[in-house]
Formats: sequence, structure tokens, C-alpha cells
Amino acid sequence: MPTTTTSHPIEAVRGTVPASALGFVATALVAWGTTDDYFSFDPAGWPAAGIKALGRLAPWGVHVAAIIVGMAVLVALWWAIRPWDGRPGVRRPGFVVAVWSLPMLLAPPILSGDATLYADAGYAVLHGVSPYTAGLGGAGGPFAAAVDPLWLGHGVAYPPLTLLVDAAVVALAGAHPYWSVVAMRLPALLGVALLGLSITRIARSRGKSPDVGLWWGLLNPLLLFHFVGGAHNDALMAGVALAAIWVAVEFPAAWARWVVAPVLVGIAMSLKQQSGLTVLAVAGVPILRELRRATIGRRLHLLGRRTAAVTAIALAVFAAISAASGLGLGWTKWLSLMGVAGTIAPFGMVAQYGGILLTNLGVDPTAFKVVVSVVSNVVLLLVLVWIVVRWSDRPIHAVGWGSLAVAVLGQALHPWYVPWSLAVLGLDKLTPRQRAWLTAFVIAFVVWNSIQSSVWYKVRI
Repeated sequence: MPTTTTSHPIEAVRGTVPASALGFVATALVAWGTTDDYFSFDPAGWPAAGIKALGRLAPWGVHVAAIIVGMAVLVALWWAIRPWDGRPGVRRPGFVVAVWSLPMLLAPPILSGDATLYADAGYAVLHGVSPYTAGLGGAGGPFAAAVDPLWLGHGVAYPPLTLLVDAAVVALAGAHPYWSVVAMRLPALLGVALLGLSITRIARSRGKSPDVGLWWGLLNPLLLFHFVGGAHNDALMAGVALAAIWVAVEFPAAWARWVVAPVLVGIAMSLKQQSGLTVLAVAGVPILRELRRATIGRRLHLLGRRTAAVTAIALAVFAAISAASGLGLGWTKWLSLMGVAGTIAPFGMVAQYGGILLTNLGVDPTAFKVVVSVVSNVVLLLVLVWIVVRWSDRPIHAVGWGSLAVAVLGQALHPWYVPWSLAVLGLDKLTPRQRAWLTAFVIAFVVWNSIQSSVWYKVRI
């Protein structure tokens, strides 16, 4: 009797065309959902007639449902195309992620007002006003009315190069109140392209398939919704930082490993500071074999000495960019605002809800929040030390787990903090347990974010 073979229905979406089409539908739902004026911080709604028309096609609840369903579908699709356990990765991943991105390119920012903050800061820089001193909205202009009230009047903790990029984008878009905000996706898309290129080149230079790395670092729903959809400046930082690792991996010449790669780290740090952890990979990759042969003491000495040298070069580039920008280090005084927005960061929740409880009891929560902040920093430092020691023979692994520790153990944990860590971790081999935990984390985070953020907007307004 002849045998027949059947495939699981979920396998049907693993081809390039069905995966692209289903992902397109998912992101289109999310993009349409955000056109509702409820998701704009401007009292007048989105300043674009076409977007307003789309937003009026259905009531708010339908838009929220579209966002939640769209995010859930893309998460399910991401899981279905995973290149694990002998499964091949989706063919033409660059094409697939491009198709997934298309519906969001002209849509409002996805579940975040940060792109409007970027536009406002860029407008200020163009008009000779420092956002570090005047605060968001301080320069007036077309974006001030749409700045999230939580941040209005406060400065930003972004380094100067990010503000210069924001200013260039606003100038390119003619300071239009809507298209300048949407155009903040341009540097984000550049960052995503650098991620995809770097992941592919690093994998191939090691004689491996890039499928797993691209699944973690390019096709990840957190990246799609928050780097592309949300236009977050973490995207360009991540792309430049990963390019630094690529240079260190692929090019053995001294000019690459002691000039280009450290300079790229300095540039990435000038976009967002947390990319500084990349110095571990840039320092350690060129001597990987030596690190793996050495005793723990010798290994830490070698890695520490080279990391110090790479760090010095990166900091020199960071300082030079800061000085040349004319904006200096004004961002440092706004670092304490990181935990103001309520997130699921463990220490952030302790500080926030503990402070609320103390306030209701008639106690000033200031001292309590300071203690929580100090404890948070100490715990984070200890965890980072453990990570560096534990994976001193796997510096790329150390950067991935270290950056994730910074995101989770800091005062704020936003979904756009995570794709950078996943892209780095995807370059290295994960144990089945690590892989399972990370996947569950991503899926849970996207699902929670789709519900919490969309509802939060309605409650806030």
C-alpha cells in the first residue's frame, strides 16, 4: 500500500511568497490601526488629510483590535518560519522583511511618540536652540503641540550625533508636521539594512548560514514594529555597532581592527550610549583562538588590555563628535528621566509603584527612589561583570547578554531596546534553553506591548 506524506498546515507559510503576503497583511493591519487620531499626541490629531481619512473608517476599538491581531499574526508567522531543528530559513529574507515593512513606511509611528520628539529636537537644532537646555517644545515650531506631555519641557538624553541626524531629516522633509515625523524612518531603515548586511557577512565569513542570525536579528517582530514602525533611533545605533563587529570579524588588517571598527563604535555611541558594550567584541574577536586557549586569568588580562585600547579610541571619537557638534554633553543631566515612563523593567516598577504607595501613605518617595536606583546600578554592574567573566572566551556572546541585561535591569525596558541584543545573540550559538527563553520573551513582549500600549493611549487621552 503506497504511503503518503502530509505536511503540517503551518509549513504552508514558510515559502517566500506566502510568508511575504501574510506578513504584509499583518503589518498593514497594524499600520491602519495607528491612523486613528487617538494615537496622536496632537489634540488636532494626525496633521495629514489622508491619514485622518483612513483613521475615520472605523471606531477606535476596531483600530485597537487591528493592531493586536496584526501583531499576533506576525509573531505567529515569525515562529512558523524559524530555522531550527533542521528547518531551512525563509528564502530571500531581505525581500521578505522589505515586503513586511512596506505598509508601515508612510503610516504614523507605531505605538510610540518618540519620532515626534526626534522631529522636535531636530527642529530646535536647525534653529540654533539646544534641546538639552530649552527642553522639548522649547523652540516652538510645528512639532511642539504633538510632543508627549510626559516629556514636554524636558531635555533629551540622546547624544549629539542623534540630534544632528534628526535635524538633517527635518530639513530634508521641509519641517512638515507629519512627513518630518514619518521621515525619521529613513535613518532607522539604514540601520536595519546595516543589520541585515552585517549579520549575513559575519555568518558567511565564519562559514555558516546566516538563516538563524537573520531570523533573530532581521525578521524579528520587535524590530519590524519598533525599528521600522516606530522609527526608533536605536535602529541606526544597532546597525552601526553591528557593522563594527563585522569589520573586526572579516578584516584581519590592523587598519580595520584598530581604526575602522573602534571608530564605528565611537559613532554608534554618539547615536546611543549603550552601544559602548560593542568594544568587547571588537577587542576580543581578533584574538578569539588565543582567548579560548588561555586560562581564565590570562584570558581576562588579554581581553581587558585590548578592550581598554579599543575603548580609548571609541571614546576619543565620541568626544570629538560631541565637541564638533557644539552641543557638548548636555544629555548627561537628563539621564535620570529614563525611568519616568512606566515600563515592565523590574527595578523601574519597584520605584514607580513603591513611590506611589509611599505617596499615598504621606511619605516623600524621593529617598526610596534613590535607593532603588543605586541598588539597580549595583545589581546591573555585578551582572555585567559576571557576564564578561563567564563569556570572556565568547566576546560577541558577552555583548549580546550584556546589552540585554542593561535593557532588563535598567530603569526602563522598552520593546525597542531589545532587537539590538537579539541581533548580536543571533550571531552566536545559543543553547536550546537559551533559545526557548529568548523566543518566549519576544513573543510575550510583543503580545503584551500590543495590548498594553494601544489601550494605554486611550486611557491616557
